[in-house]
Amino acid sequence: MSISSPLARSVTFLFLVLSVAAALPLVALSFYNHPSPTDDYCFANTSIHYGFWQSQQIYYNGWSGRFFHNFLVHGSPLIFGWYEGYKIYPIVLLVLLMLAFYAFSSQWLHDSFDRTTKVGLAAALFVSFITTLASVPEYMYWYAGMACYSLSTVFLLFLLATLLIHQRRGFSWQSGYLLLESFFLVCIIGSSETGMVMAMSVLAMIAFGEFLLRRKLSFTILILLLVGAISSYYLVTAPGNAIRMSGNPNSANIPLTVLSSLRFSFGYFTRQLFSTPLLPLSLLYIPIAYQLTAKRPLPAYLRIHPLLGIAHGLATVFTLISLHFYGVGVAPAFRLINIINLVFWLSWGYNLTLLVIAFRTRLNPAFWTKYALPIVAVSLFLTGLSAAFGPEISLTYGDWLSGRAKQYDMAMQDRYKLMAQSGDASVLVAPLPVYPASMFIEDIKNNPQHLWNRCWADYYHKKAIVLKDSL
Repeated sequence: MSISSPLARSVTFLFLVLSVAAALPLVALSFYNHPSPTDDYCFANTSIHYGFWQSQQIYYNGWSGRFFHNFLVHGSPLIFGWYEGYKIYPIVLLVLLMLAFYAFSSQWLHDSFDRTTKVGLAAALFVSFITTLASVPEYMYWYAGMACYSLSTVFLLFLLATLLIHQRRGFSWQSGYLLLESFFLVCIIGSSETGMVMAMSVLAMIAFGEFLLRRKLSFTILILLLVGAISSYYLVTAPGNAIRMSGNPNSANIPLTVLSSLRFSFGYFTRQLFSTPLLPLSLLYIPIAYQLTAKRPLPAYLRIHPLLGIAHGLATVFTLISLHFYGVGVAPAFRLINIINLVFWLSWGYNLTLLVIAFRTRLNPAFWTKYALPIVAVSLFLTGLSAAFGPEISLTYGDWLSGRAKQYDMAMQDRYKLMAQSGDASVLVAPLPVYPASMFIEDIKNNPQHLWNRCWADYYHKKAIVLKDSL
């Protein structure tokens, strides 16, 4: 069951084409992006009034223990009046995401494959992730969402790549790798409770694999577990968490959390299986996994029994789903689903590899060699179909090519001019003519006492901001 080089090159080329097609409108829309009234101005105001460090302490004590998120949002471009920064950071995020997928893919496949296959896997993962985003604006164009969730997905992939390199060196004492891994851990855990579960789940699985192989844990793994534990403690014990959760009567309701999470999980798994390119891409990955696991001895993380791997994956995804039910009593927000999707796909690929190892003797290499072309053709067709009719492509191209994004940009520029030209009295603001769904979260409200309006007014030194009922 070998990978045909000409076929691999063709598959990689097609996935690169799909990647460009998916990324192009995201880059184009970035040039029309603006800070959102949802949180962005509020964080900026706090930082301007109280200073960069003091504002983080205020939020840590009064609202959220997400210390890395607090660090980023209180140093946003809006603090410096740099609106262009909101057009740049989505592109930087997209480039980092691509590099992270390649870093992970190249280390996962390592020396078993050439660069063509590594690029192909990275492109396939990028396409599958970006075209199935539950919310494009919350992942790409909302600065507060980027700081809390999006960046942690990039760091997770880089962390996995670094851990794979370090594992091949026996997790020996190498300060460079240890510092880099610790940095990623602190940033991921400090971004959100979701990030904490992701990072600690990865560490737990690696530690379990190392313990099975060596009957002991290396000093490096122990240090990483300690770094993760301290970061998690600092996140969870923040006084602001209790204040935030106390405002919701359904928070910390265990029966509601378990039952709601089970119902949600059933629908989530069904959608992942039948509404995404997961299954056709799995067909393409099986021969890769077969060749990947041919070399012996297998690394520790591939010596896990498939049932344990599947149980770990299901438990991790279920825990991620249940976090929002536990915290606020409702289903996970779309920005959380974006992260859960990545974890689910990575866990699926990992467990598919474990299953290939377990059933290796029953797999027939001749079958895959004989029917490679039709299998690849059908898989690519279904993947392209899923991407084309998925939530991202039609939405982003629609807002870009229809001119809605440009209209939105012009309307926001008019608002900035109005803010600059008016005095410090109340300002009457016209509603936006369009709301491009691919990049827009929420606008200011009719009620001048709404938090978004008050933050806008405070930022521009106005008495109040009032939204007209109509244009």
